[in-house]
Amino acid sequence: MREFVSGLSVGSRRNRFHGSVSSVSPALLQMLISADGEAHAAWIACIWGEHGEEIVGEAVWVLTDPQRRSAELAISVRDDWHGTGVADSLMLTLLQAARDMSICELYGDVLKGNARMLAFMRRHGMEPGIFDPPEDGGLVRVGCQFQRAATLPDESWWTRFSSRWL
Repeated sequence: MREFVSGLSVGSRRNRFHGSVSSVSPALLQMLISADGEAHAAWIACIWGEHGEEIVGEAVWVLTDPQRRSAELAISVRDDWHGTGVADSLMLTLLQAARDMSICELYGDVLKGNARMLAFMRRHGMEPGIFDPPEDGGLVRVGCQFQRAATLPDESWWTRFSSRWL
């Protein structure tokens, strides 16, 4: 993950983290890899490269309001993989997982100047203005709502995941 983030262009790191990230600090690395599948879920897209497995994209959501079942999402793709469908695949996986985990509100903050990401989010049903805007005037909050389940799932994320794959 450290190599993935370090390999992003300055612009891609700014778009992903909404600021300058010149190196991957231990705190940032821990935040990126600390998914538990319930309050923080993450996915990576990998290829086999010259030096083994390489990450070409990542997507996450983090539960921000457990009572409302609201989560914030983020996604990034290595610059040389832009336009290949990696982001679409990650986003479709993330959206389905959010539904499976009974997330009711999913949102992301996008830099106002990042027209490509704003268009991408709209293609995936994420619209501006349905949630409170971020305090920072340089961001646009886009999001979507899912129908609230009658009850939250009573089985753990791991049980549901493993029952599909085992």
